[in-house]
Amino acid sequence: MSIHERARAHALRLLNNGPGTETLLNEVFEFLAHYRCHLLGNTIVSKGGPVVSGGPFAGMKLVQPATGFFAPMLLGCYEEELHGIVRAIPDAGYEHVINIGCGDGYYAVGIKRLAPSVEIWAHDIDPQQQERCRAMAALNGVDIHVGGAFEPERFATHADRRTLIWCDIEGAEEELLDPVRWPALVDMDVLVELHPTDHGHTRATVPARFASTHEIEIFQSGGHAPEFPEWLREAGQLNLLLAQFEGRGAPTPWAMMRARSKAGAV
Repeated sequence: MSIHERARAHALRLLNNGPGTETLLNEVFEFLAHYRCHLLGNTIVSKGGPVVSGGPFAGMKLVQPATGFFAPMLLGCYEEELHGIVRAIPDAGYEHVINIGCGDGYYAVGIKRLAPSVEIWAHDIDPQQQERCRAMAALNGVDIHVGGAFEPERFATHADRRTLIWCDIEGAEEELLDPVRWPALVDMDVLVELHPTDHGHTRATVPARFASTHEIEIFQSGGHAPEFPEWLREAGQLNLLLAQFEGRGAPTPWAMMRARSKAGAV
């Protein structure tokens, strides 16, 4: 059965799962959007290879992403709200970057390509993602440290270096990023994605812990302005929109928290 036949069968199962409510139709729409995004990503790869075509990581080679929403990575417009921070890293004086929740290595490898003198520690709790991160590093000819779950006691081992924490751990940032328990964080810059949890949203808790020691800037996900390949520009407005879709079901703003004790942060 082809991917199209499987998609059709699944959509029909959803539609036959009950009366035509708004909730049901939204579920079908989200599934079909995911299906179309996956096809767009595969088409971009087939036409130009698994290589980032724009943005600060242009030229970086990707392993086939685990998510269906990988077209923005290929186009180089993924999380475009962070591009200014990324571009500033080579001149920011960082010695270490700790990427907690590194996934397949998109940021860990991308930053190492931009700033070869910076040592990168990439951590993820998923062994498959760790292997994908190692594979992407090898594919791009860069050397980074890849490990499993980050133990917060290790913040102290980086305290004597100019360090940036890059954290994306789906709500667990509320437990990890506590400068009272882990005082080394007071002198580190922290970029963290803030997520909804079962009892609220971490944007209401995590930045407040750093308010007395850091300058805090919040970055919301916004519109993208990628340089589309010609074939995609001619593919219709819906395809252009879906090629930028990152699959976010809830607000996940980023907080850039710059330590006041360290001048010259990004």
